[in-house]
Amino acid sequence: MNVKELLATTTDYFKKYGLKEPRLDAEVLLAHVLKKERIQLYVDFDQPLKADELNEYRQLVYKRARQYPVAYLLGKKEFMSLDFTVNEDVLIPRPETEELVEKLIEYCQSRNLTAPNIADIGTGSGAIAVSLAYYIKEARVLAIDISPGALKVARENISKYGLEERVKALEGDLLIPLLWMNKDNVDIVVSNPPYIDHEGMVELAGEVRREPEIALNGGIDGLDYYRRLIPQALKVLKDDGLLALEIGYDQAAAVRELFDANWTKVEVKKDYSGHDRMVFAYR
Repeated sequence: MNVKELLATTTDYFKKYGLKEPRLDAEVLLAHVLKKERIQLYVDFDQPLKADELNEYRQLVYKRARQYPVAYLLGKKEFMSLDFTVNEDVLIPRPETEELVEKLIEYCQSRNLTAPNIADIGTGSGAIAVSLAYYIKEARVLAIDISPGALKVARENISKYGLEERVKALEGDLLIPLLWMNKDNVDIVVSNPPYIDHEGMVELAGEVRREPEIALNGGIDGLDYYRRLIPQALKVLKDDGLLALEIGYDQAAAVRELFDANWTKVEVKKDYSGHDRMVFAYR
């Protein structure tokens, strides 16, 4: 079977399983197996597959049809124009979170913060921590996560970009490691915490269910982690320090109510789709 025939067959197969982008998924997986760019598949339509290539591809196709995310099958995901290793121990980085990183880079530039101390809480794959350190050349970042499996992935991504000196991965529950160390010199605390509520968890699409529940489940109302993180951040941030949070599109009002008078200003920022997506709070 050649490339053209295999793509057609796989696309039809994926359609039967209700995948949203059957042709794209078929192409991405085949390009991965053949170690080609997707565009090259069209140049090589008549290329027959070897037995081992066909076997590897069929295994990936079987899993994809059963709602395994493409990023897990490839073992990688692009974020902020960087390639991150991912597996089932970490949440797959989303485009909305890129917007959070972009706004933090802009914030540092506007304040001439050339060497900020940053804490990334619930770092997962390390996408936020690594991206900030990569684009803010003197930033120092603590990447904290409670999951040993996630930290293993984060350390791999830190090492991939040679950032071991400026990005340190720490096991811990939210900001507790910094509280134990009596740290109070942090410029920015950033987090994309679990924020899906109970009803949302019940209704999750099959593909998202493959991602770690610990990275998704925000409790009954989705606010459990915000309730704990916000008062902790007050204790580690410098005066005028920033707490930057990703939120669900319908959570802005509820999250704002969690900030008390110790915060000088709380701003809600929208994503490119016009949805409330971030809260920036200043100490």
